Amino acid sequence: MDNHPVEIRFYLKRDPYGCFSNFAGYPVEIDGKIWRTSEHYYQAQRFAGTEYEEVIREIKTPFEAKVVAKRGVYPRRKDWFEVKFDIMMKAVKSKFEQHNNLRDILVSTGNAILKEHTELDHYWADGGDGSGRSRLGEALMSIRSSFPEYDEIFFEPPWDAFPTRRYDTPFWTEGIGKEYLGKYLVWHRKLSAAALKEYDAYFALPGKWEDFRDKYLI
Repeated sequence: MDNHPVEIRFYLKRDPYGCFSNFAGYPVEIDGKIWRTSEHYYQAQRFAGTEYEEVIREIKTPFEAKVVAKRGVYPRRKDWFEVKFDIMMKAVKSKFEQHNNLRDILVSTGNAILKEHTELDHYWADGGDGSGRSRLGEALMSIRSSFPEYDEIFFEPPWDAFPTRRYDTPFWTEGIGKEYLGKYLVWHRKLSAAALKEYDAYFALPGKWEDFRDKYLI
């Protein structure tokens, strides 16, 4: 098994772990108001305390809310760059506190490194090539560790944990392979339905491993 940190990359809301995106359609209640997405809240806070905050809140889609907020038409608060990370933390934490299925998914990622993966953003995302600051991932991991059920445990599927091992060898019935498989199965079977769906979609089973699945994983 390679001793490298597992990375989970996300971006599009329709992809596995896309629920980590601020564009994902999960309403949040913050400051006594309902916001269509965490992105709506974040973008609106550029204009906190003004009429433009409500303008952004009422926009239908998170993408449009972002475009309008960044257009430069409305006067942005002067301390925006000093407070924007704390605002993002508030938005994202509210989202995962208010949606139990999302909280299960986030906690299930254990000690995996979370990164928004796109070349379109070098601050919140990884810049596409890893050169970005990945601050949204930082926020998610910080929030993840704040939940009492967080245990830091995460298992890659066998085909990723031991990429040089074949699916049809005695490796899986003795020694390190057997030990890993046993721990993986116990962990995997404890995942909530929501977490299991995301995990199994992200770490897709290679076709040639179907017999292995039928023999060991079911």
